[in-house]
Amino acid sequence: MARKILEGVRVVDFTRVVAGPYCTRMLADLGADVVKVDAPFQAERKPVRANGSVQNNLGKRSIALDLKHPDGTEVARRLIASADVVVENFTPGVMGRLGLGYAEVSASNARLVYASISGFGQQGSFSHRRAYGATAHAEAGWLWVQQQAQRAPEPFAPGVTVADLVTGATAFSGILAALYDRERTGRGQWVDTALMDAQLHALSEVAGPALNGAPIEAWQPFRHPVHRTRDGRHLTINLGEPHNWERLAAAFGHIGSPMPAGPAEANAMVATWVAAFDAADAARRLSAAGAPYGLTMTMYEAVAHPYFGERRMITEVGDPLDGHVRAVDSSFFFSEAESTAAGPAPLAGQHTRAILAEAGYDARAVETLIGVGAAQEQAPPA
Repeated sequence: MARKILEGVRVVDFTRVVAGPYCTRMLADLGADVVKVDAPFQAERKPVRANGSVQNNLGKRSIALDLKHPDGTEVARRLIASADVVVENFTPGVMGRLGLGYAEVSASNARLVYASISGFGQQGSFSHRRAYGATAHAEAGWLWVQQQAQRAPEPFAPGVTVADLVTGATAFSGILAALYDRERTGRGQWVDTALMDAQLHALSEVAGPALNGAPIEAWQPFRHPVHRTRDGRHLTINLGEPHNWERLAAAFGHIGSPMPAGPAEANAMVATWVAAFDAADAARRLSAAGAPYGLTMTMYEAVAHPYFGERRMITEVGDPLDGHVRAVDSSFFFSEAESTAAGPAPLAGQHTRAILAEAGYDARAVETLIGVGAAQEQAPPA
């Protein structure tokens, strides 16, 4: 097996929901040992998975701790003391009140990279606000941009929580940058990533006119029309530059057809061309001409796309409840290293005993912690 770039890096993961687990899944794919700290649970009726989706928790281990119990907090402090990275997405101030904030823990671990993910940042007059991705979709402009692109009468929610994903990716990038900087300075630092900031940054290109005096009536979305084929499928085609128009015209049998001056007229002409062909034939013609296009697919069709098969973007891993699950694999490809899903997604507290032992607790101390409820374990069903 090829080496992984983050082998030997220990991450303590206090994240929940989407953005945080998405970030730490990428760290695990790159070889980091990600120890996920889960909350206490009640498993009388059925096993409890670690917080976050199965897909975003692949390759992690879980310890369940009661951070309201002083012994549970002390375990967390010990884990952090030997960690390279901490990632948390509690409301700003929560970790500090637990004695686990950056100021408290960096005093004894100067090389620690501490990443916080929140809705509105760690400081300032908005930092107290709780937020999910939907909050940033609304207040950072994404819902309005979608509405304009569709010319819809009302804003509508996207089919995926874009703000969470771009925020998770932003935090991941910040962590890697801080680890790189640590190699030069010998010190870690605090990485503050907010849903609102990451969502606005993702919209930076379309925010340009609003930032520079263009009237709202003149604002135009980036929108590539979706054209209906003769058999009822849909193709999306980006007109691009005049040389791409030549490819499009050739693909549909209109060599030499001049490109209309306005995008609306050009797109209307392409729509007429596309409507004369079945989807498979149109796609074949566009491919042969070297013209970019996209054939609209359902999610079920997309995950079966032969491209993803060739790239090995779909993997299968073990699972403590279902035996195995199919999952999307890492999208990083390196010439000298590997990045791939590192293993199953854990149950909450599945690795509590092993992680406590690694933190220096002997067998009697482990039993005491579990007995008083500071820590909790959960074994996979037989």
